[in-house]
Amino acid sequence: MESKEYIKKNLNQISNIFPELTFRYQFSEKTKTHIIEVKPLETYQTNGDYIKYEAELMFNFENEFFPETILFVSDNSLTQITEPEYTIKKEIFVGSTLKANYMFELEMEGLFCVAADNNYALAA
Repeated sequence: MESKEYIKKNLNQISNIFPELTFRYQFSEKTKTHIIEVKPLETYQTNGDYIKYEAELMFNFENEFFPETILFVSDNSLTQITEPEYTIKKEIFVGSTLKANYMFELEMEGLFCVAADNNYALAA
């Protein structure tokens, strides 16, 4: 398996576990660095479970594809993705006891929530 395919496969697996995250990927041929942008920043920095998956991906990748490296960045990092080769962005649907459906859309500027009220009352 090529290094790019390895990364895409693993990002898809991580995205299935953490669907609230958005990933953008770009490869720098000059530095042999695979740059992965992760949003939102809060999860990227504070979610211990996600951090474990990221560390495991880095360790396994660099053992298999050295001298290529992975660099994880956020949207305010010095290293930026200018021409993404691959993007993962999911919509999340959450149900509540109030019978409302919430649709979260991850956008460039943040997280937006649209709530729709559904009335499931039966007429007697």
